[in-house]
Amino acid sequence: MDANRKISRLVEGDSHKSEIGHLNSVHRKKDVNHLERRQQQRAISNAMIEVALMYGTKGFSRGALVYTLNDRSLRHSPYYQFVDHLRGLTVVCLAGPPDPEILTAYWHEKTKRRVRK
Repeated sequence: MDANRKISRLVEGDSHKSEIGHLNSVHRKKDVNHLERRQQQRAISNAMIEVALMYGTKGFSRGALVYTLNDRSLRHSPYYQFVDHLRGLTVVCLAGPPDPEILTAYWHEKTKRRVRK
């Protein structure tokens, strides 16, 4: 079984999932399906986005909430075995949980390459 399926199954049983609520993508006039297209291009599943919202490091950038997954934030979570697959995932939101309004998701390359032991 591949890592994405294992992550999806872990997310389904996670007790913190109720804190997130329903994922909402922001639809702008110029680019209606931006989030969906970027997820497909970058191989980011909805389960990965939920992990970032539950355990990611929260920050602010240009009026938006940014959640980033790194080794330290995943260390004491059930997803630590997938740290190589999740490291560097960044989710940009207009509004955070519950019911986050997600603008985009991407891999932060500098964090992705950095390995902490």
